[in-house]
Amino acid sequence: MIIIGIVIGFYGYLFPGNINIMAMDLYNSKKYKLLVLILSLIVLFECIYCSLTLLLLEHIKTNMPVYNKIQLVAFFLTFVMGLIMVLEKKKNNLPHQNTFYRGLFSIFIHPQQIPFWFVVGIAILPAIKFDTHIFSLVGFVFFVAIGTFLAMCLYMRFGARLLRYFHLNLFQINKLIGVVYLIIGGYSFSSLLIALLTK
Repeated sequence: MIIIGIVIGFYGYLFPGNINIMAMDLYNSKKYKLLVLILSLIVLFECIYCSLTLLLLEHIKTNMPVYNKIQLVAFFLTFVMGLIMVLEKKKNNLPHQNTFYRGLFSIFIHPQQIPFWFVVGIAILPAIKFDTHIFSLVGFVFFVAIGTFLAMCLYMRFGARLLRYFHLNLFQINKLIGVVYLIIGGYSFSSLLIALLTK
């Protein structure tokens, strides 16, 4: 079941941003040697963020009161994020052009990565009986790397079409994803809170 890492890695880079648009621009300008280096860095740092966050979560699990609080915060933030997406008014903030340096900086310093992997580690991975035994962790991170690479390939091959599609449909997509986040975050938060209060 750790193959679900492909889906998670792909989803993490599906929506347009500095990194995937940088990869698209390098591909379109035929700077292939630089592109190979950049793709390697993207996959490497995605794996680093993923591994460190999951290992940290495993360490925190030795202190269940702290872990339970982190779970509650993660589920609550998921719910809030969904609420923001559902209530957000339509606006055109889709990035069309990003400089190489902005994309490169986002590879190394990506403030959304750790919260993303905390939520994934807490909300999704326990459902597939994931553990951080070295083989499970390496296997999961490997599939995350594949998913990330596939997302980059999608932008390199169909970047212009994707940007047009997201320009027209991102508002509706955000609404749908927001509803999913609301359901997952709300249900998980309330279930865990009730379980903790009734202990």
